[in-house]
Amino acid sequence: MASPVLLIADNPELGQQITEIIQQYPVLCCTSSEAAEVCREQSVRVALVAEELTGISGIALFDSLRAENPELAGLLIAAENNSAMPCLAAMESGFSGLLSHPPAADRLQALVKSAMEATALRAENARLSALLPLYGLGEKFLSSTREQQVLDYLLDVVAVQTAADSMSVMLFDEQEGCLRIAASRGIPDELVRKIRIRPGDKIAGWVFAEKKPVILNQETQQDSPFADLLKRPEIVSAVSFPMIVRERVLGVLNVSHSDGEVRFADSSIEMLGILCTQASLALENVRSIASMEEKTRLQTLLEQYVAPEVAELMLAGDADLATGFGEIKQVTVLFADIRNFTGMVQQLSLEVLRNFLNEFFQVLTETIFLYHGMVDKFMGDAVLSIFGAPVELDNANLAAVETALDICDRFAELKNRWRRQDSFFATIDLGIGLSCGEIFLGNVGSARRLDYTVLGTEVNIAQRLAAKSSACTIYMTDAVRRDLEESQFVITDMGEMDLRGVLQSVRSFTITRSGKR
Repeated sequence: MASPVLLIADNPELGQQITEIIQQYPVLCCTSSEAAEVCREQSVRVALVAEELTGISGIALFDSLRAENPELAGLLIAAENNSAMPCLAAMESGFSGLLSHPPAADRLQALVKSAMEATALRAENARLSALLPLYGLGEKFLSSTREQQVLDYLLDVVAVQTAADSMSVMLFDEQEGCLRIAASRGIPDELVRKIRIRPGDKIAGWVFAEKKPVILNQETQQDSPFADLLKRPEIVSAVSFPMIVRERVLGVLNVSHSDGEVRFADSSIEMLGILCTQASLALENVRSIASMEEKTRLQTLLEQYVAPEVAELMLAGDADLATGFGEIKQVTVLFADIRNFTGMVQQLSLEVLRNFLNEFFQVLTETIFLYHGMVDKFMGDAVLSIFGAPVELDNANLAAVETALDICDRFAELKNRWRRQDSFFATIDLGIGLSCGEIFLGNVGSARRLDYTVLGTEVNIAQRLAAKSSACTIYMTDAVRRDLEESQFVITDMGEMDLRGVLQSVRSFTITRSGKR
């Protein structure tokens, strides 16, 4: 809709003439005494002012109107039958054109159109002059490294732009499912701590849910559907603006004045839109960096237990690795421990023992990771690992067997190398046990300390089989054997074995590569 033209004249006939000529614009007719109030209430760009008014000249009245609204354009309508038009005085007062009485239709239409275009251009230039510096604040927002920095800077800028005496940024708390005040100015601390707003509730909740701003000015707020929700009657103007990034609402910015003549308008919405967009992008950036740092920390931690690609898959899933995660899975368990470890502790210096164990565990870890297994834990001279979880394998039993065979080969090399340094290493050996079945895999512990581990009978069986093994003999259960292509291996049935701590005897087998005894 076109901006209205204000006609200030005490002659009703003149008003009718003007209205009929410029029908493309709404015309507001008023007397000289009404003009100031109409200008305050309406968005008037052009005023048509009669030269002769009751108690005041048209030029003097226009001077007073321009004092309140410098962007107002004016056209002076000369007094009837006045041939000596006050051209110089009108120009000095800022009138952009003069009209005779009665006005010629073509000239009136041309002058009104020109004045409208000129004021629109000036308004747009003024708008851009005010808004362009705000776009330059993006670098400052994005340089923030913490959420609180972003929010504090947003309120600093909003305070300068609006001179508001009360401001708050409410962010949505995913865990509580509500908006909470994350930063504020001019609000008591007890209220900041207390306020919780659900999406859709009250003004801020509505703004959050609908993704639309709300303006409440004193003159119009009682007519607003939000009038009943305005709990502070002393507020003369207020705006709530959604903070949106990539179609997702992060929170709501609330700004208000409790005194003064400041009112919010469409230009305020545009200004707050620029600031909220930049702040929202900065918040997303800060959160993204924090998320990447946490992911890196978790991945570094996980890579102590599983191969890097396995850690990546675990982090890409939905499981909460930090709290309470657990499941029952069908897996293959590999347990390997050093024979004659007690003698090592008694015969070797602690420094030599530590260096050997570091290299021993390095060999085991690299080999387990090579076949996408997970190292559950180191246990003095032993390692417990699983295959098939948390990342599934096509044939976990085969992966575990290949790992065990490679460990035997690499342990023989390690043993020979250390034996050249100390003959005691000729007396050590390695036992390996493999079992397959259901286990619990997940976090176990207290609220202060959790241990990501495996539990179940199959863990005990693998450990007891390893205890029976010597000379790098690999013992496995029948459940492991059934998934193997026996032509690739030499498998020997060892019959039923009684294992300490296991109620029933376990049928066991040994395995070597085909062609190797």
